[in-house]
Amino acid sequence: MKIGSLKEELLSNARTIFLFDSQVAGLDAQTLNAYHDVLGAFVLFTGNIFVKDLTPDHVRLYINNLSDGPSEGEEHTRTVISHYAVIHEWVRWLYAQKFAAERIPSEVTSHLRDLFPIPSSKKILTYCA
Repeated sequence: MKIGSLKEELLSNARTIFLFDSQVAGLDAQTLNAYHDVLGAFVLFTGNIFVKDLTPDHVRLYINNLSDGPSEGEEHTRTVISHYAVIHEWVRWLYAQKFAAERIPSEVTSHLRDLFPIPSSKKILTYCA
């Protein structure tokens, strides 16, 4: 669904349209509820700004704040990664709908690796020995 110039839309309105599109596309209720909750938390954190004002720094700050949360461990890590994945999917949808003006350059990489380093195979092998 594409309605006029949604660059001038607030994040909450863009979220509503995204959820509607996702429902029409046939996503199951559990996924829609997860999208609703995650994007609601993100909009609450960033403030209900215009889509055109959303920057990668908003996403980074949200993910950093979430990763510094009160919980630790594997479940918390999965939660942070899940939030990032939902927000990433939403931002991709915003670009596809031309809600957002320009794409993030391809050389920008995810900072999740910095937050949650994956041990190299050499380290794993030394633990197995």
